[in-house]
Amino acid sequence: MERIEFVKKCGQLCLGGLMVGSLLESCVGNYYATAQVDNTIISIKKTEFIEVKKENSKPRKSVLIRTEKLNFPITVYKLNEATYSAVLMECTHNSCELNPQGDYLVCPCHGSEFNKLGHVQNPPAEIDLKTFKVTFDNENIYVHLS
Repeated sequence: MERIEFVKKCGQLCLGGLMVGSLLESCVGNYYATAQVDNTIISIKKTEFIEVKKENSKPRKSVLIRTEKLNFPITVYKLNEATYSAVLMECTHNSCELNPQGDYLVCPCHGSEFNKLGHVQNPPAEIDLKTFKVTFDNENIYVHLS
């Protein structure tokens, strides 16, 4: 095999590996939590951020919430033990529903990317996502819709 052919094959393998890795990452963590809606407050149990499989458990970085009050789901991110963020999954560029991919939300329509605080990371969107106030107690997380 000639050197240039070898370099091309190596590049293709690396690119393929990156694509498979990001596809797998986008499938992980897309979990819809059970939520209670009381007027303008959505409550979810903190235990929704723990994934239990057989005898093992591991933390979830985020959960999704769907409610009849909104046309788009909300992603709630656990930033640390004392901080959560909640963002509406509606792209501010063209109102497409965003896809969670790890720590980012990505628009399938035009490729805009937003971080877990709802800030634009990659255009064409220029406006940050709608966010919601989040409070919590020992057992629950509360997303305030107004």
